[in-house]
Amino acid sequence: MASKNSFAVVIPEISQPPAPLLVDIRTAARLLGISVFAVRNLCWHRETARLLKPVRQGLKFLFSPIAVANFTQKLVNGEVQFPSTPSKSKSRKCARSSTPNAQEVKS
Repeated sequence: MASKNSFAVVIPEISQPPAPLLVDIRTAARLLGISVFAVRNLCWHRETARLLKPVRQGLKFLFSPIAVANFTQKLVNGEVQFPSTPSKSKSRKCARSSTPNAQEVKS
């Protein structure tokens, strides 16, 4: 006689890995939907740096995903705005500056 053996197969639950405590600047840029340079620009301004709370590790900036989410919420609510990027102000050199003015020629 053949006996039937039934085995209970135990499948371990696949647990999600814990959320990272800090993310790099590329991930923060992806979360905010902006470029890496724009995130660096946010870190250079005091008002936005206080909200993002970047952690500096050598040359790298690391961010808390919670702080990035809070910053996004404040952006949506209109409580904070992106700072303007400083423009390089070049002195305009007039081509006419090397030639004498019409008034100087008459005299």
